[in-house]
Amino acid sequence: MKKNLRQLLSSHHAAQTRASTKRGFAFVVSLALVFSLFAALPLTASADDDPFQVTENPVGAIYVLNQTAVPLKATFEYNALADFGTIDSIVPITVQWYWSLVNSNTDRSNVAWESDVGYNRLITHQTTLTPTTDTAGVRYYYAVISYATNVLNTQQLWTSVPTETATAPARVEVIDPNAGSEPGHKIEVNKVDGDGKPLNGAVISLVPDSSHQQDESVKSHDATTVDGKAEFTVTDGHYILSEKQAPSGYNATDDKYSIYVTANGVYIDYGTHSEPYEPVTFVNKEIPLLNKEDHFAFMQGYEDNTFRASRNMTRAEAVVMFSRLLSKSMNESADYKSYIGYPDVSSTAWYANQVGYMRHLGVLADYSRDGNFRPNDPVTRAEFATLAAHFDHLTLTNTNAFSDVQSSHWAVKYINSAAAKGWITGYSDGTFKPEANITRAEVVTLVGRMLDRVADKDFLEANAGSLPRNYTDLAASHWAYLAIMEASIGHDYIKDSTGEHWTAVYE
Repeated sequence: MKKNLRQLLSSHHAAQTRASTKRGFAFVVSLALVFSLFAALPLTASADDDPFQVTENPVGAIYVLNQTAVPLKATFEYNALADFGTIDSIVPITVQWYWSLVNSNTDRSNVAWESDVGYNRLITHQTTLTPTTDTAGVRYYYAVISYATNVLNTQQLWTSVPTETATAPARVEVIDPNAGSEPGHKIEVNKVDGDGKPLNGAVISLVPDSSHQQDESVKSHDATTVDGKAEFTVTDGHYILSEKQAPSGYNATDDKYSIYVTANGVYIDYGTHSEPYEPVTFVNKEIPLLNKEDHFAFMQGYEDNTFRASRNMTRAEAVVMFSRLLSKSMNESADYKSYIGYPDVSSTAWYANQVGYMRHLGVLADYSRDGNFRPNDPVTRAEFATLAAHFDHLTLTNTNAFSDVQSSHWAVKYINSAAAKGWITGYSDGTFKPEANITRAEVVTLVGRMLDRVADKDFLEANAGSLPRNYTDLAASHWAYLAIMEASIGHDYIKDSTGEHWTAVYE
Protein backbone atom coordinates (compact mmCIF):
# COMPACT_ATOMS: atom_id res chain seq x y z
CA MET A 1 0.00 0.00 0.00
CA LYS A 2 1.32 3.46 -0.86
CA LYS A 3 1.60 5.92 2.02
CA ASN A 4 2.41 9.57 2.06
CA LEU A 5 5.36 10.77 4.08
CA ARG A 6 3.19 12.57 6.67
CA GLN A 7 1.50 9.27 7.50
CA LEU A 8 4.91 7.67 7.96
CA LEU A 9 5.88 10.45 10.38
CA SER A 10 2.67 10.05 12.42
CA SER A 11 3.10 6.28 12.58
CA HIS A 12 6.68 6.65 13.70
CA HIS A 13 5.65 9.07 16.48
CA ALA A 14 2.91 6.74 17.66
CA ALA A 15 5.35 3.86 17.72
CA GLN A 16 7.59 5.70 20.15
CA THR A 17 4.72 6.19 22.63
CA ARG A 18 3.19 2.73 22.35
CA ALA A 19 5.91 0.12 22.93
CA SER A 20 3.51 -2.80 22.36
CA THR A 21 2.96 -1.77 18.73
CA LYS A 22 6.50 -0.63 17.95
CA ARG A 23 7.50 -1.41 14.37
CA GLY A 24 10.45 -0.34 12.22
CA PHE A 25 10.31 0.77 8.69
CA ALA A 26 12.92 -0.39 6.15
CA PHE A 27 13.29 1.18 2.78
CA VAL A 28 15.45 0.45 -0.20
CA VAL A 29 18.55 2.69 -0.09
CA SER A 30 20.41 4.17 -3.05
CA LEU A 31 18.53 2.38 -5.86
CA ALA A 32 18.56 4.21 -9.22
CA LEU A 33 15.28 5.08 -10.95
CA VAL A 34 14.91 2.98 -14.11
CA PHE A 35 13.01 5.06 -16.68
CA SER A 36 11.68 3.82 -19.99
CA LEU A 37 14.30 4.30 -22.70
CA PHE A 38 14.45 7.92 -23.93
CA ALA A 39 11.76 8.86 -21.35
CA ALA A 40 10.69 12.46 -20.81
CA LEU A 41 12.69 14.51 -18.35
CA PRO A 42 11.43 14.38 -14.73
CA LEU A 43 8.78 16.92 -13.90
CA THR A 44 9.85 19.69 -11.54
CA ALA A 45 7.33 20.58 -8.86
CA SER A 46 6.48 24.20 -8.14
CA ALA A 47 7.23 25.78 -4.79
CA ASP A 48 3.54 25.60 -3.81
CA ASP A 49 3.11 21.83 -4.15
CA ASP A 50 6.64 20.62 -3.47
CA PRO A 51 6.76 18.13 -0.57
CA PHE A 52 10.46 18.80 -0.01
CA GLN A 53 11.67 22.27 0.90
CA VAL A 54 15.31 23.33 0.86
CA THR A 55 16.26 24.69 4.27
CA GLU A 56 19.95 25.29 3.51
CA ASN A 57 21.21 26.30 0.08
CA PRO A 58 24.75 25.75 -1.20
CA VAL A 59 27.09 28.70 -0.69
CA GLY A 60 29.49 29.77 -3.42
CA ALA A 61 33.19 30.50 -2.98
CA ILE A 62 36.40 31.53 -4.74
CA TYR A 63 39.47 29.29 -4.51
CA VAL A 64 43.03 29.34 -5.77
CA LEU A 65 43.96 26.54 -8.16
CA ASN A 66 44.36 23.19 -6.31
CA GLN A 67 43.39 24.75 -2.98
CA THR A 68 41.26 22.57 -0.67
CA ALA A 69 37.59 23.50 -1.04
CA VAL A 70 34.97 23.77 1.69
CA PRO A 71 32.11 21.27 1.17
CA LEU A 72 28.86 22.62 -0.25
CA LYS A 73 25.83 21.71 1.83
CA ALA A 74 22.15 21.32 1.06
CA THR A 75 19.33 20.14 3.31
CA PHE A 76 16.02 18.77 2.05
CA GLU A 77 13.18 18.67 4.58
CA TYR A 78 9.62 17.39 4.41
CA ASN A 79 7.07 19.92 5.67
CA ALA A 80 4.66 17.80 7.69
CA LEU A 81 2.41 20.78 8.47
CA ALA A 82 1.21 21.27 4.88
CA ASP A 83 -1.03 18.97 2.83
CA PHE A 84 1.12 17.93 -0.11
CA GLY A 85 -0.66 14.74 -1.14
CA THR A 86 1.03 11.34 -1.31
CA ILE A 87 4.59 10.38 -2.07
CA ASP A 88 5.08 7.04 -3.85
CA SER A 89 6.72 4.90 -1.18
CA ILE A 90 7.71 2.22 -3.71
CA VAL A 91 10.02 4.49 -5.72
CA PRO A 92 13.37 5.16 -3.99
CA ILE A 93 14.22 8.74 -3.09
CA THR A 94 17.69 9.77 -4.24
CA VAL A 95 19.89 12.85 -4.02
CA GLN A 96 22.39 13.75 -6.72
CA TRP A 97 24.74 16.69 -7.28
CA TYR A 98 25.14 18.29 -10.71
CA TRP A 99 27.29 21.08 -12.12
CA SER A 100 26.78 23.57 -14.92
CA LEU A 101 28.82 26.21 -16.69
CA VAL A 102 25.91 28.65 -16.48
CA ASN A 103 23.90 29.96 -13.52
CA SER A 104 21.09 27.43 -13.80
CA ASN A 105 19.88 24.31 -11.98
CA THR A 106 17.89 22.76 -14.86
CA ASP A 107 20.66 20.95 -16.74
CA ARG A 108 20.97 17.24 -15.92
CA SER A 109 23.86 16.56 -18.32
CA ASN A 110 26.80 16.84 -15.93
CA VAL A 111 26.79 14.68 -12.81
CA ALA A 112 29.25 15.70 -10.11
CA TRP A 113 31.02 12.40 -10.47
CA GLU A 114 32.06 11.89 -6.88
CA SER A 115 28.85 12.74 -5.08
CA ASP A 116 26.09 10.23 -5.73
CA VAL A 117 24.16 10.39 -2.43
CA GLY A 118 21.54 7.81 -1.45
CA TYR A 119 18.51 9.07 0.45
CA ASN A 120 16.93 6.60 2.86
CA ARG A 121 13.61 8.40 3.32
CA LEU A 122 14.45 10.29 6.48
CA ILE A 123 12.33 13.33 7.25
CA THR A 124 15.38 15.59 6.96
CA HIS A 125 18.40 14.86 4.81
CA GLN A 126 21.62 16.84 4.46
CA THR A 127 24.00 16.22 1.57
CA THR A 128 27.47 17.64 0.96
CA LEU A 129 29.84 17.89 -1.98
CA THR A 130 33.43 19.11 -2.07
CA PRO A 131 33.95 20.79 -5.45
CA THR A 132 37.09 20.10 -7.43
CA THR A 133 39.65 22.87 -7.77
CA ASP A 134 42.12 21.33 -10.22
CA THR A 135 40.86 23.39 -13.17
CA ALA A 136 40.56 27.17 -13.35
CA GLY A 137 37.14 28.58 -14.21
CA VAL A 138 33.60 29.04 -12.91
CA ARG A 139 31.14 26.23 -12.25
CA TYR A 140 27.73 26.18 -10.61
CA TYR A 141 26.84 23.24 -8.35
CA TYR A 142 23.37 22.22 -7.19
CA ALA A 143 21.79 19.25 -5.47
CA VAL A 144 18.63 17.55 -6.77
CA ILE A 145 16.29 15.30 -4.79
CA SER A 146 14.34 12.88 -6.99
CA TYR A 147 11.20 11.05 -5.90
CA ALA A 148 7.74 10.19 -7.24
CA THR A 149 4.37 11.74 -6.44
CA ASN A 150 1.03 9.92 -6.77
CA VAL A 151 -1.54 11.90 -8.76
CA LEU A 152 -4.98 11.15 -10.14
CA ASN A 153 -5.05 10.98 -13.95
CA THR A 154 -8.03 11.69 -16.20
CA GLN A 155 -9.30 8.14 -15.63
CA GLN A 156 -9.25 8.79 -11.86
CA LEU A 157 -6.47 6.25 -11.44
CA TRP A 158 -3.41 6.86 -9.30
CA THR A 159 -0.31 7.47 -11.42
CA SER A 160 3.27 7.65 -10.18
CA VAL A 161 4.89 10.81 -11.58
CA PRO A 162 8.71 11.31 -11.46
CA THR A 163 9.35 14.56 -9.59
CA GLU A 164 12.35 16.50 -8.38
CA THR A 165 13.41 19.52 -6.33
CA ALA A 166 16.67 21.38 -6.93
CA THR A 167 18.67 23.79 -4.80
CA ALA A 168 19.74 27.18 -6.08
CA PRO A 169 23.09 27.01 -7.95
CA ALA A 170 26.26 27.65 -5.94
CA ARG A 171 28.85 29.67 -7.82
CA VAL A 172 32.36 28.26 -7.38
CA GLU A 173 35.26 30.05 -9.06
CA VAL A 174 38.79 28.67 -9.24
CA ILE A 175 41.52 31.13 -10.19
CA ASP A 176 45.12 30.56 -11.27
CA PRO A 177 47.30 33.27 -9.69
CA ASN A 178 50.13 32.47 -12.10
CA ALA A 179 48.08 32.64 -15.27
CA GLY A 180 48.99 36.24 -15.98
CA SER A 181 52.72 35.65 -15.66
CA GLU A 182 53.02 32.33 -17.48
CA PRO A 183 55.19 32.46 -20.62
CA GLY A 184 53.51 31.78 -23.93
CA HIS A 185 51.07 33.27 -26.39
CA LYS A 186 47.36 33.99 -26.21
CA ILE A 187 44.95 32.24 -28.54
CA GLU A 188 41.41 33.64 -28.86
CA VAL A 189 38.39 31.76 -30.22
CA ASN A 190 34.89 32.99 -31.15
CA LYS A 191 31.64 31.07 -30.69
CA VAL A 192 28.34 32.03 -32.40
CA ASP A 193 25.04 30.46 -33.42
CA GLY A 194 23.73 30.15 -36.97
CA ASP A 195 22.63 33.80 -36.93
CA GLY A 196 25.98 35.09 -35.68
CA LYS A 197 24.80 35.62 -32.09
CA PRO A 198 27.54 35.03 -29.46
CA LEU A 199 27.10 31.81 -27.48
CA ASN A 200 28.16 31.20 -23.89
CA GLY A 201 28.95 27.90 -22.21
CA ALA A 202 30.72 26.13 -25.09
CA VAL A 203 33.81 24.16 -24.07
CA ILE A 204 36.71 24.71 -26.48
CA SER A 205 39.66 22.31 -26.35
CA LEU A 206 43.32 22.83 -27.26
CA VAL A 207 45.29 19.57 -27.06
CA PRO A 208 48.83 18.59 -28.08
CA ASP A 209 49.12 17.37 -31.67
CA SER A 210 50.27 13.76 -31.32
CA SER A 211 51.77 13.77 -34.83
CA HIS A 212 54.64 15.91 -33.51
CA GLN A 213 57.27 15.01 -30.93
CA GLN A 214 57.07 17.61 -28.15
CA ASP A 215 58.28 18.15 -24.61
CA GLU A 216 56.14 17.87 -21.47
CA SER A 217 55.42 21.61 -21.34
CA VAL A 218 52.88 21.18 -24.18
CA LYS A 219 49.68 20.36 -22.27
CA SER A 220 45.94 20.11 -22.89
CA HIS A 221 43.75 23.13 -22.18
CA ASP A 222 39.97 23.64 -21.95
CA ALA A 223 38.26 27.03 -21.96
CA THR A 224 34.58 27.95 -21.67
CA THR A 225 33.15 30.71 -23.84
CA VAL A 226 31.95 33.90 -22.14
CA ASP A 227 30.28 36.57 -24.29
CA GLY A 228 31.00 34.31 -27.24
CA LYS A 229 34.77 34.16 -26.64
CA ALA A 230 37.35 31.80 -25.14
CA GLU A 231 41.04 32.42 -24.53
CA PHE A 232 44.13 30.25 -23.98
CA THR A 233 47.66 31.09 -22.87
CA VAL A 234 50.00 28.36 -24.13
CA THR A 235 53.68 27.57 -24.48
CA ASP A 236 55.48 26.85 -27.76
CA GLY A 237 54.31 23.68 -29.45
CA HIS A 238 51.87 22.07 -31.88
CA TYR A 239 48.16 21.84 -30.93
CA ILE A 240 44.77 20.78 -32.27
CA LEU A 241 41.96 23.28 -31.65
CA SER A 242 38.40 21.92 -31.56
CA GLU A 243 35.05 22.18 -29.83
CA LYS A 244 34.62 19.71 -26.97
CA GLN A 245 31.01 20.48 -26.04
CA ALA A 246 28.40 22.86 -27.40
CA PRO A 247 26.08 24.91 -25.18
CA SER A 248 22.79 23.29 -24.19
CA GLY A 249 20.42 23.13 -27.15
CA TYR A 250 23.16 23.16 -29.81
CA ASN A 251 25.28 20.64 -31.68
CA ALA A 252 29.06 20.95 -31.59
CA THR A 253 30.93 21.25 -34.87
CA ASP A 254 33.60 18.82 -36.03
CA ASP A 255 35.88 21.65 -37.15
CA LYS A 256 39.51 21.10 -36.18
CA TYR A 257 42.47 23.42 -36.67
CA SER A 258 46.20 22.75 -36.51
CA ILE A 259 47.83 25.48 -34.45
CA TYR A 260 51.52 25.87 -33.76
CA VAL A 261 53.11 28.35 -31.41
CA THR A 262 56.67 29.60 -31.82
CA ALA A 263 58.82 32.31 -30.29
CA ASN A 264 57.85 34.44 -33.29
CA GLY A 265 54.08 34.07 -32.84
CA VAL A 266 51.07 31.82 -33.39
CA TYR A 267 50.30 30.23 -36.77
CA ILE A 268 47.44 28.22 -38.22
CA ASP A 269 48.17 25.40 -40.66
CA TYR A 270 45.69 24.99 -43.52
CA GLY A 271 47.52 21.99 -44.97
CA THR A 272 48.74 23.66 -48.14
CA HIS A 273 49.97 26.81 -46.38
CA SER A 274 50.34 28.47 -42.99
CA GLU A 275 49.22 31.92 -41.91
CA PRO A 276 49.54 34.08 -38.80
CA TYR A 277 46.72 33.06 -36.48
CA GLU A 278 43.51 35.09 -36.49
CA PRO A 279 40.69 34.14 -34.08
CA VAL A 280 38.67 31.30 -35.62
CA THR A 281 34.91 31.13 -35.19
CA PHE A 282 33.01 27.97 -34.32
CA VAL A 283 29.39 28.10 -35.50
CA ASN A 284 26.76 25.98 -33.73
CA LYS A 285 23.37 25.02 -35.10
CA GLU A 286 20.39 24.36 -32.84
CA ILE A 287 19.58 20.72 -32.21
CA PRO A 288 16.70 19.81 -34.56
CA LEU A 289 13.63 18.26 -32.98
CA LEU A 290 12.38 14.82 -33.93
CA ASN A 291 8.70 14.21 -34.66
CA LYS A 292 7.44 12.20 -31.72
CA GLU A 293 3.75 12.92 -32.26
CA ASP A 294 2.97 11.47 -35.70
CA HIS A 295 3.51 7.72 -35.74
CA PHE A 296 4.01 7.24 -39.45
CA ALA A 297 6.02 4.35 -40.87
CA PHE A 298 9.70 5.24 -41.11
CA MET A 299 11.15 1.90 -42.25
CA GLN A 300 9.41 -0.74 -44.31
CA GLY A 301 10.24 -4.07 -45.85
CA TYR A 302 11.02 -5.17 -49.39
CA GLU A 303 8.87 -5.94 -52.41
CA ASP A 304 9.00 -9.66 -51.67
CA ASN A 305 7.23 -8.99 -48.32
CA THR A 306 10.34 -9.57 -46.20
CA PHE A 307 11.89 -7.23 -43.66
CA ARG A 308 15.40 -8.76 -43.48
CA ALA A 309 16.00 -7.81 -39.87
CA SER A 310 19.66 -8.88 -39.93
CA ARG A 311 20.52 -6.89 -43.02
CA ASN A 312 22.75 -3.84 -42.66
CA MET A 313 21.94 -0.21 -43.47
CA THR A 314 24.19 2.08 -45.51
CA ARG A 315 25.47 5.41 -44.24
CA ALA A 316 23.38 7.25 -46.82
CA GLU A 317 20.22 5.33 -45.88
CA ALA A 318 20.71 6.22 -42.20
CA VAL A 319 20.95 9.95 -42.95
CA VAL A 320 17.93 9.89 -45.28
CA MET A 321 15.87 8.05 -42.64
CA PHE A 322 16.61 10.68 -39.98
CA SER A 323 15.78 13.48 -42.45
CA ARG A 324 12.23 12.07 -42.60
CA LEU A 325 11.87 11.98 -38.81
CA LEU A 326 12.37 15.70 -38.20
CA SER A 327 9.64 17.69 -36.52
CA LYS A 328 10.23 20.48 -39.06
CA SER A 329 9.93 18.64 -42.35
CA MET A 330 12.53 19.14 -45.03
CA ASN A 331 11.36 21.20 -48.01
CA GLU A 332 11.62 18.58 -50.75
CA SER A 333 11.46 21.23 -53.52
CA ALA A 334 14.41 23.22 -52.11
CA ASP A 335 18.00 22.60 -53.23
CA TYR A 336 20.44 21.92 -50.39
CA LYS A 337 23.20 20.38 -52.52
CA SER A 338 25.48 23.38 -52.05
CA TYR A 339 25.88 22.27 -48.40
CA ILE A 340 27.10 18.75 -49.22
CA GLY A 341 30.83 19.41 -48.90
CA TYR A 342 31.84 15.73 -49.41
CA PRO A 343 33.95 14.88 -52.49
CA ASP A 344 32.39 11.42 -52.79
CA VAL A 345 28.73 12.58 -52.85
CA SER A 346 27.57 13.33 -56.39
CA SER A 347 24.94 16.05 -56.80
CA THR A 348 22.92 13.55 -58.88
CA ALA A 349 22.83 10.86 -56.17
CA TRP A 350 19.38 9.94 -54.85
CA TYR A 351 20.43 10.93 -51.32
CA ALA A 352 22.38 14.11 -52.22
CA ASN A 353 19.74 16.67 -51.19
CA GLN A 354 19.14 14.99 -47.83
CA VAL A 355 22.87 14.80 -47.08
CA GLY A 356 23.22 18.51 -47.86
CA TYR A 357 20.22 19.39 -45.70
CA MET A 358 21.37 17.35 -42.71
CA ARG A 359 24.91 18.73 -42.94
CA HIS A 360 23.41 22.23 -43.03
CA LEU A 361 21.56 21.40 -39.78
CA GLY A 362 24.85 20.45 -38.12
CA VAL A 363 23.94 16.84 -37.29
CA LEU A 364 26.66 15.17 -39.38
CA ALA A 365 29.57 16.35 -37.20
CA ASP A 366 32.02 13.46 -36.68
CA TYR A 367 29.85 11.19 -38.85
CA SER A 368 32.64 11.51 -41.41
CA ARG A 369 36.12 11.51 -39.90
CA ASP A 370 38.30 11.61 -43.03
CA GLY A 371 36.45 14.21 -45.11
CA ASN A 372 34.59 11.58 -47.15
CA PHE A 373 30.98 10.55 -46.66
CA ARG A 374 31.30 6.93 -47.87
CA PRO A 375 27.57 6.76 -48.72
CA ASN A 376 27.41 3.09 -49.70
CA ASP A 377 29.42 1.72 -46.78
CA PRO A 378 27.45 -0.11 -44.08
CA VAL A 379 26.94 2.15 -41.08
CA THR A 380 28.63 0.84 -37.95
CA ARG A 381 27.13 0.82 -34.49
CA ALA A 382 29.51 3.59 -33.41
CA GLU A 383 28.63 5.72 -36.44
CA PHE A 384 24.89 5.27 -35.92
CA ALA A 385 25.20 6.18 -32.22
CA THR A 386 27.13 9.28 -33.27
CA LEU A 387 24.44 10.32 -35.72
CA ALA A 388 21.66 9.67 -33.20
CA ALA A 389 23.45 11.60 -30.44
CA HIS A 390 23.15 14.82 -32.48
CA PHE A 391 19.40 14.87 -31.92
CA ASP A 392 19.69 15.58 -28.20
CA HIS A 393 22.05 17.45 -25.90
CA LEU A 394 25.36 15.64 -25.53
CA THR A 395 25.80 14.09 -22.09
CA LEU A 396 29.49 14.04 -21.19
CA THR A 397 30.65 11.49 -18.63
CA ASN A 398 34.01 10.27 -17.34
CA THR A 399 32.73 6.69 -17.08
CA ASN A 400 32.70 4.45 -20.15
CA ALA A 401 29.47 2.49 -20.48
CA PHE A 402 31.01 -0.48 -22.31
CA SER A 403 34.18 -2.50 -21.74
CA ASP A 404 35.26 -2.45 -25.41
CA VAL A 405 34.86 1.32 -25.92
CA GLN A 406 38.03 2.92 -24.62
CA SER A 407 38.44 6.57 -23.67
CA SER A 408 40.54 7.07 -26.79
CA HIS A 409 37.83 5.81 -29.17
CA TRP A 410 36.72 8.53 -31.62
CA ALA A 411 33.02 8.03 -30.78
CA VAL A 412 33.29 7.45 -27.02
CA LYS A 413 31.40 10.60 -26.00
CA TYR A 414 28.55 9.87 -28.43
CA ILE A 415 28.27 6.20 -27.41
CA ASN A 416 28.29 7.05 -23.70
CA SER A 417 25.73 9.82 -24.25
CA ALA A 418 23.37 7.47 -26.10
CA ALA A 419 23.84 4.86 -23.37
CA ALA A 420 23.14 7.41 -20.62
CA LYS A 421 19.82 8.25 -22.31
CA GLY A 422 18.90 4.57 -22.53
CA TRP A 423 18.93 4.43 -26.33
CA ILE A 424 21.57 1.69 -26.51
CA THR A 425 22.16 -1.19 -24.11
CA GLY A 426 25.00 -3.23 -25.58
CA TYR A 427 25.39 -6.95 -25.18
CA SER A 428 25.14 -9.32 -22.24
CA ASP A 429 28.93 -9.50 -21.87
CA GLY A 430 29.16 -5.74 -21.31
CA THR A 431 30.46 -4.92 -24.79
CA PHE A 432 29.06 -2.61 -27.47
CA LYS A 433 30.95 -3.84 -30.56
CA PRO A 434 31.34 -0.32 -31.98
CA GLU A 435 32.91 -1.40 -35.29
CA ALA A 436 30.22 -4.01 -36.08
CA ASN A 437 27.71 -3.03 -38.73
CA ILE A 438 24.31 -2.15 -37.30
CA THR A 439 21.35 -4.25 -38.42
CA ARG A 440 17.92 -3.05 -39.50
CA ALA A 441 16.42 -4.59 -36.36
CA GLU A 442 18.88 -2.69 -34.18
CA VAL A 443 18.15 0.54 -36.06
CA VAL A 444 14.38 0.45 -35.51
CA THR A 445 14.88 -0.52 -31.86
CA LEU A 446 17.20 2.43 -31.16
CA VAL A 447 15.07 4.94 -33.11
CA GLY A 448 11.92 3.69 -31.41
CA ARG A 449 13.51 4.47 -28.05
CA MET A 450 14.54 7.93 -29.25
CA LEU A 451 10.96 8.65 -30.37
CA ASP A 452 9.38 7.05 -27.30
CA ARG A 453 7.38 4.72 -29.55
CA VAL A 454 6.33 1.23 -28.43
CA ALA A 455 3.95 -0.95 -30.48
CA ASP A 456 0.56 -2.04 -29.12
CA LYS A 457 1.09 -5.78 -28.66
CA ASP A 458 -2.60 -6.48 -27.93
CA PHE A 459 -3.70 -4.69 -31.12
CA LEU A 460 -1.19 -6.62 -33.23
CA GLU A 461 -2.37 -9.94 -31.81
CA ALA A 462 -6.07 -9.11 -32.19
CA ASN A 463 -5.69 -7.87 -35.78
CA ALA A 464 -2.94 -10.15 -37.03
CA GLY A 465 -4.91 -11.16 -40.16
CA SER A 466 -5.81 -7.61 -41.27
CA LEU A 467 -2.62 -5.65 -40.73
CA PRO A 468 -1.40 -3.62 -43.72
CA ARG A 469 1.77 -5.70 -43.70
CA ASN A 470 3.05 -8.93 -42.20
CA TYR A 471 6.56 -10.05 -43.06
CA THR A 472 7.16 -13.61 -44.17
CA ASP A 473 10.58 -13.69 -42.50
CA LEU A 474 9.51 -12.20 -39.17
CA ALA A 475 7.91 -14.19 -36.36
CA ALA A 476 6.11 -12.59 -33.44
CA SER A 477 8.70 -14.23 -31.19
CA HIS A 478 11.56 -12.26 -32.76
CA TRP A 479 13.32 -10.04 -30.19
CA ALA A 480 12.68 -6.92 -32.29
CA TYR A 481 9.18 -7.81 -33.53
CA LEU A 482 7.37 -4.98 -31.72
CA ALA A 483 9.99 -2.40 -32.72
CA ILE A 484 9.82 -3.50 -36.36
CA MET A 485 6.01 -3.36 -36.49
CA GLU A 486 6.01 0.04 -34.76
CA ALA A 487 8.44 1.34 -37.36
CA SER A 488 6.80 -0.12 -40.45
CA ILE A 489 3.04 0.38 -39.83
CA GLY A 490 1.66 3.89 -39.65
CA HIS A 491 -1.03 4.22 -36.97
CA ASP A 492 -3.21 6.48 -34.90
CA TYR A 493 -2.91 6.01 -31.16
CA ILE A 494 -3.66 7.25 -27.68
CA LYS A 495 -1.34 7.08 -24.70
CA ASP A 496 -2.08 6.65 -21.04
CA SER A 497 -0.27 5.39 -17.97
CA THR A 498 -0.29 1.81 -19.33
CA GLY A 499 1.33 2.62 -22.66
CA GLU A 500 0.50 3.20 -26.32
CA HIS A 501 -2.85 1.99 -27.70
CA TRP A 502 -3.43 1.83 -31.45
CA THR A 503 -6.83 2.96 -32.73
CA ALA A 504 -6.28 2.65 -36.49
CA VAL A 505 -3.54 1.50 -38.91
CA TYR A 506 -2.66 2.55 -42.44
CA GLU A 507 0.03 2.14 -45.07
